[in-house]
Amino acid sequence: MTPSLAKVYEALVARAADFALEGIVASVRARFVARVGPFSPADPWFEERSAALWDRVLCDVEVHTRLSLERRGGFASEELAALEALLRAQRGLFQASLAGEHDVDLECLVTGAAFRLSRADDAAQGLARAAEGAGELAGLIDGYVVATPEGVSLLPGMLVHPPEAHAPIGACLAAFSARELPALDVLDALLAMRHRLAARSRMRAHQVYRVEAIRAG
Repeated sequence: MTPSLAKVYEALVARAADFALEGIVASVRARFVARVGPFSPADPWFEERSAALWDRVLCDVEVHTRLSLERRGGFASEELAALEALLRAQRGLFQASLAGEHDVDLECLVTGAAFRLSRADDAAQGLARAAEGAGELAGLIDGYVVATPEGVSLLPGMLVHPPEAHAPIGACLAAFSARELPALDVLDALLAMRHRLAARSRMRAHQVYRVEAIRAG
């Protein structure tokens, strides 16, 4: 994250985890699990799944509304600014590529939206290092981008589809276009496939990332 967002992100997670919002957060988690798949502390992917869940919580309209209405008096100005930005965050399936030596561009393969990450963004710095030589990141990123004072930032709960899934994902996206399914349905369906692939070590990406698995939800 950029410094301004990193400064308040954990505080906002703590506020969202407050007992008063427990029911709403539980509802977001239930929808996440129903669409993407269950996970527990025993799973090797528990931390990354938890981070993705908290991104979803902080970008949820109902969570944002409750936080704003009930706790506005207790928010610092930078927290309020971050909340407003998070409400406008955009989720996508991004191909990351280098622009020059230091800039990282993201293109959403679902909507066609394009963003350039701030050089101050932690994810941008990591992606730039990973893309050196090849010019792009082989995997595809499911994540939220958000505007900050330093520029566009990628929230920390991003999940990366493995490189070997790129081709079958292309077939799934073609099916999405033909069926005119909602973008979020397709993104969650692809994450569910990623979850199944991680849980089934003997299966290959093309066996799990299948058009038939996409259903409107």
